[in-house]
Amino acid sequence: MRAVANSTPLIHLSRASALHLLFKLYEEVVIPRAVYVEVVVKGLERGFGDAEVVKAAVEEGLIRVEEAPTDGVERVTRIAPMLHRGEAEVLALALRYKPCHVLLDDRVARLVASTLELEAHGTLYVLAAAAARNAIAVEEALSILDKLVKSGFRISIELYLKARAKLLKLKEKQQPRDFGASA
Repeated sequence: MRAVANSTPLIHLSRASALHLLFKLYEEVVIPRAVYVEVVVKGLERGFGDAEVVKAAVEEGLIRVEEAPTDGVERVTRIAPMLHRGEAEVLALALRYKPCHVLLDDRVARLVASTLELEAHGTLYVLAAAAARNAIAVEEALSILDKLVKSGFRISIELYLKARAKLLKLKEKQQPRDFGASA
């Protein structure tokens, strides 16, 4: 499966030392030029460490930067003029590659993705999916969840607790059960 990613999942997964989760879950990760400029070019200008991480992933070929189709961007901006350029380009690329996963954290952008019949997920989905597929241990996922919050990933306390409970439930399911010694 391919993923088309917006800025926030890249930034926050990088800050939590968890960008590698994208490469464990997806065969290909694509970002539009506007996202590259926002995350890497502007991030490097501001001295952000996450920009270095994303830049290295692009240079290693783990993330592919692609021009968004102009007609797709125009379609998205007609439907939702309130979206940022990067979000519009992400959705335009996702329309080109449909079916794929669209990684967006912004609620409005995810609603627009749903309107366009795209499968949208956020940063927390990446974390939960990695744990559910045993790409990482649940303990590591819980640690990354806390790193996300400490590094500036903004979520409500309710969503944090819900994500934590979901991960703990996964841990329960993954624990081998001891039925006692057999005679």
